[in-house]
Amino acid sequence: MIVHIYCICWNEEKMLPFFFRHYDDIADQYFVFDNGSTDQSLAMLKSHPKVTLEHFDIQDNSLIRSAQHLFNHFWKASRDKADWIIVCDIDEHLYHPDLRQYLQQCTSQGITLVVPQGYQMVSDSFPEDGETLCRSVRTGVRSTLFDKPQILNPSAIQEMNFGPGRHQAAPFGELVRPHSSEVLLLHYKYLGIEYLSSRYSTLKQGLREDDTANRWGFHYLWDEAEKRRQFEVLKNQSVIVL
Repeated sequence: MIVHIYCICWNEEKMLPFFFRHYDDIADQYFVFDNGSTDQSLAMLKSHPKVTLEHFDIQDNSLIRSAQHLFNHFWKASRDKADWIIVCDIDEHLYHPDLRQYLQQCTSQGITLVVPQGYQMVSDSFPEDGETLCRSVRTGVRSTLFDKPQILNPSAIQEMNFGPGRHQAAPFGELVRPHSSEVLLLHYKYLGIEYLSSRYSTLKQGLREDDTANRWGFHYLWDEAEKRRQFEVLKNQSVIVL
């Protein structure tokens, strides 16, 4: 069974080691589209033996629309080359105790599309080097916003038709879903207020005029007081997920 992972990268040097640590036993190949990283991300990507590195430019005065177009099409390059595609962000960890075995079972049952249960994960501080996030950051808040259809059989699915941010989609093709989801989507951005604040400030730089006009990525525009307030709200609501 061949599994390919498709994602976009921009200045993710802090998160990439955790991303690879989580997915290296799952992915046969990564296809990473970099949006002009200026930190150590490019060096880290180039040194990874499973990574195919591509470039991604912002078009049409919108980061979110450009990413939406890319996510809707780049995975098609693996049609007839992979059994399963995972489309994700670098801070999105799809979790199952044995994801490859689960996908093998899905194949044998004729399942073609898996929609995970989403959680916004939270911790007091950014994890130490060498840790595995699903083991060290186990608390979070259920978020249907992250119930994204992003595990797919590329031979059965013709189009995903992702909306902005991939929070909605209208997939087309041979759609067969499991009766219940056994996969979790663990979103790791609330890893201490310092990391959250820094990451949102970085992502804010990528927004264009059409993004702000449509309120896409509006949370990147929060001031420091609002970031802290949102962090404390999530932390107080969090429960053990894993």
